[in-house]
Amino acid sequence: MASEGGNSSDRDSSSDEKSTLVSEDEVGENSSLLTDKNQRSGTSDKKEYGALNEKDAVIPEEFEGNEYQYHAAEIASALANGQIPWTTEEERIVVRKTDLRVMILACVMFFSLDLDRSNIQQVVSSDFLLDTNMTTNDYNVGQSLFLIFFLSLEVPSQLMNKRFGPDRWLPTIMCAWGIVSTIQVLITARPFFFFTRAALGFCEGGFVSGLAFYVSSFYKSDELSVRLSWIWATQAGTNVISALLASSILLMQDVGALKNWQWLLLLEGLLTTAIGVATFFLIPSLKTPAIASIFTPREAAILRARVEHDDPSKKNQSNKDVGKRQTPKQIASSVFGALTDKYLVPIFILGYVGFIPSVTMRYYFPINMRFLMFDTTTINLLIIPYAAINIFWTTTFSRLSDRYRTKWLFAVLSAIWVFPNLIFLQYLPYSANRWWRFASYTWVLGYPYYQPILVSWVSANANDPDRRALAQSIYNISVQLGNLTAANIYMENDAPYYHRGNYVLLGLNLASMALAFGIRTYYVRENNRRDSIWNKMTELEKEEYRNGSGNDKGNNRLDFRFRI
Repeated sequence: MASEGGNSSDRDSSSDEKSTLVSEDEVGENSSLLTDKNQRSGTSDKKEYGALNEKDAVIPEEFEGNEYQYHAAEIASALANGQIPWTTEEERIVVRKTDLRVMILACVMFFSLDLDRSNIQQVVSSDFLLDTNMTTNDYNVGQSLFLIFFLSLEVPSQLMNKRFGPDRWLPTIMCAWGIVSTIQVLITARPFFFFTRAALGFCEGGFVSGLAFYVSSFYKSDELSVRLSWIWATQAGTNVISALLASSILLMQDVGALKNWQWLLLLEGLLTTAIGVATFFLIPSLKTPAIASIFTPREAAILRARVEHDDPSKKNQSNKDVGKRQTPKQIASSVFGALTDKYLVPIFILGYVGFIPSVTMRYYFPINMRFLMFDTTTINLLIIPYAAINIFWTTTFSRLSDRYRTKWLFAVLSAIWVFPNLIFLQYLPYSANRWWRFASYTWVLGYPYYQPILVSWVSANANDPDRRALAQSIYNISVQLGNLTAANIYMENDAPYYHRGNYVLLGLNLASMALAFGIRTYYVRENNRRDSIWNKMTELEKEEYRNGSGNDKGNNRLDFRFRI
C-alpha cells in the first residue's frame, strides 16, 4: 500500500515487482486462525526456530542481487513448517522502525487534514462574515455542504484507495485539499464560500478510513489500537496548535493587501499543500520489496510475514486490487455486503451513539465558556487542559486494549468516565462558581476517546481486505452521522444550561454501555457456537475446510474467531 513515489532508494530496490515478491504458492496456505499458542505469539528467542543473523547469511547464487526474495522465501518455508523464523529482538527492531517511518508520517498527514477542515472555526472569530457580507446562516449552510460531501465521498474514495493504492491516492487528495484550502483566500461572497466548503469536503472524504486501512497493513491486530490512538491524539494536538497559530496570525490585520483571516487561510493552505507534495516522496510502500530505505531486506520480509501470520486475511492487502477494475454491480455488491455485515453492524451503531455526549459538549464549549464570561483569548487557552488530558488517556486506554486484547471493556469504561460528570453538570446550582463548570466540561472532554479501539475492532473482525476497507469507511460514516446528531442536541430554547439536552446525553451514554456489553455477549456466543462445530469435525475435514472446500468467506469462516 504505499508510495509508488517512496524514497528513491525504495524505488530502485526492484524494477520488477513480480520477480522479487514471493508468490502465494511459495508462502503456502495458512488460512486457519486456530494456530498453536506459540505460533500466535509471533516471536521466538530460540535459535532452533531458524532465526538467522542477516550479516552472516550466505545468499545463494540464484538470489544474488535479490536478498529480499531470499529472506522472504526462507521465512515462508519456516512458517509453513510451524516455526517462527525471527527473534523477539528482530521483531522489536522492525516495529520500532515501522513506528518511525509509518506512524510519524501518518500523524503528520492527519494533522494536515484536521488543520484545513477546522481552521474555519478560527476564521469566523474574525471579521470574515462581515467582510464577505454573509450571515451565520450562510456559515451553517457552508458547514453542512462540507459534511454532505465529506460523507458522500467516504466509500468512493476508499474504492479509489484500493484501485490505485494508498501510496498514490492519499497524497493526491492531500494536495487537492491543500489547493482548495489555499484558494479560500479568494472568498468575497457567499457563492464562492459554498463552493470551497463543498470542494474541501469532496477532497477530504474517505481520507480517515483510507489512512486507517493503510496503517493496518503494517501492524498486527494487538498492536493497532495504540497506533491509531496516536493518530487521533494528533487531532487533539492540532486543536491546540491551530488555536495558537490563529491567535498569532489573526493579529496580522491589513498586512499587505490581505486581511487577517486571508493570511490564516493562505499560510495554512500552503503548509498543507507542501505536506501533501512531500508525502508523495516519503510514504513507505508495501508494493515495493524494500518498503522503505530504513529497512534491511530481511527486516522488510519479517514486517510482511509477521502481519500476515497474525492475520492471514492481510496477505497482499496492500496491493491486492491495485490496477483491478470492478463493474458497478461488483462494487454495489461489495458495499452492500459491508453495510449489512451482521457481525460488524453492532460496532457501526456503537460508533454512531458512543461519541455523541462528548462531541456535543465539544461543539458548545466555546459558547458555554463565553456565557461564563471568559474572553476570547482565555477560551482558546482553556482548550489546552482537556486536549492534554484527552491525549494521555486516549493513548493509555488504547495501549491497555492492545496489551490485554480486549475492546468492549474500554468502551464501557470510557462511558463510565463521562456519566458522573454529566450528572454533576445537570444538578450544579446556577450560582456555582464558573470554574466548577469549566472543570466538569474539561473532565468530560478529556475522556479516553475510544475511536481508535473501535477502528481496530472493525479491522480485526472483518477478516477480509475488501470487507475491511469498506467497513472502515462505513464505520467512519456512522461516526460522522453521530457528529451531525450531536450538533442538534443542545437547542437555543434550552440555553444556557441545556438541562433537556443533558438528559438526552445521559440516555445515550447509558445506551453506549449497553451496546458495548451486548457486542461482547454476541461475539462470545458466536465464538462458542463455532467452537462446538469445529470440535466435532475430524482433522481431515478441518484440513479440507482450510484448503477452501467450504463456501464460507471472511468473518463467516468456522476457523475464524472474533476479537472481543
